[in-house]
Amino acid sequence: MQPSLTEFRITDLRAQVAEGVVVQWQGQELNSGPLNIELDETASTGNRGVLDYGHGRAHANFQVLLTFPELASTLEMLGVDSELTQPVHAVICSEGQILDDHSFVLTGPCKLADHALLSAEQTTASVLPGT
Repeated sequence: MQPSLTEFRITDLRAQVAEGVVVQWQGQELNSGPLNIELDETASTGNRGVLDYGHGRAHANFQVLLTFPELASTLEMLGVDSELTQPVHAVICSEGQILDDHSFVLTGPCKLADHALLSAEQTTASVLPGT
């Protein structure tokens, strides 16, 4: 490894999108309620990154689980197949500038795995830079 590169491991991630997202199901638009995002602890690959101080860039790939507790509860009450209420597996491929204080803000696409409720081909997600 080059001296200007520092590898790191991602060990914890918990985030929530309080306003949720709109999900299309059986011709209807449903609000998911809060969307929870956490690190997929069962993933055998990913959850690692590199700080490239030579170029001032940080890169990270990590596997996450997306859950919609309110929507899942509603669907369970309707008696739907349990596949529809399972967490969505996804991979976030992100990068960003390393700041002077050695912190960094990552942004990039989130690639969803196939899921009974969300089509990976028709669903897009990304991590946007914070403020």
